[in-house]
Amino acid sequence: MFFKNKHVITSMIVAPILAIISYFAVDYYVAEVPHKAVDGQLYKMLAKPNCRWESGNCDLVNGSLELSITSSSLQYGKNYFHLQSETPLQNVNFSLVHEKNAQSSPESIMLVEPGGKLWKSALVDVRKTDYLQFVVYAGGSIFYAEVPAIFTYKDKDF
Repeated sequence: MFFKNKHVITSMIVAPILAIISYFAVDYYVAEVPHKAVDGQLYKMLAKPNCRWESGNCDLVNGSLELSITSSSLQYGKNYFHLQSETPLQNVNFSLVHEKNAQSSPESIMLVEPGGKLWKSALVDVRKTDYLQFVVYAGGSIFYAEVPAIFTYKDKDF
């Protein structure tokens, strides 16, 4: 008896169609449009989830710029950081701080091979509770990120 009314039947057909159309329309009008990095501007990099636990590496991303940071240790707490990118980088700096959003004097990371894609830091004394701040110069723009240093320790289960 309920489904014999033509208005109910029409609304049951039209409502899902309108829902799908509105879903894509809202995305079209509200979504942020990606734009090319402007020379000299600062851009924050997104830290992937592997930066938050003892994974042994940390991936940072902003658009087409993707960085992979790994650590190698000679003894517990003494680490070298290796930064690899598919995009050539002009310069890479980092700071080791004991509190989030703290300030420290930056240290340069040395270029390992020509092309600006592989970098290595000096020996760093790092604890799990520290934070690493990276500043990367690529394509005339400046990219930055702050990540917990816990990723420098690799979990034994991996």
